[in-house]
Amino acid sequence: MTSKLIRDRIPEIAAARGQTLAIHTASGAETAELLIEKLHEEADEVACADEPGELLYELADVLEVVHTLGDLCGWTPDDIEAARVRKRAERGGFDWRLVLTTADDPAA
Repeated sequence: MTSKLIRDRIPEIAAARGQTLAIHTASGAETAELLIEKLHEEADEVACADEPGELLYELADVLEVVHTLGDLCGWTPDDIEAARVRKRAERGGFDWRLVLTTADDPAA
């Protein structure tokens, strides 16, 4: 059996199409685990996006999961943004598109 976190309105949308979904409300621990799985799923969808519009929607999905995971930990989107800004000030962003190249031999 597969368990997957779904958006809040999916059961309503499915019902409007005549579908009945087997759902339950996740516990706190289950929610955290499912959110991490969902983050991986959404990141994979970002990597596979072929068009700018599709990429935008997939990035929005990633952000929704990040905000929900943050909320589960007691953080607001502003808290997450402040942490991002602090880390950018300390370590930089990815604006310069720097790429680290290392030897393939781990012993090297």
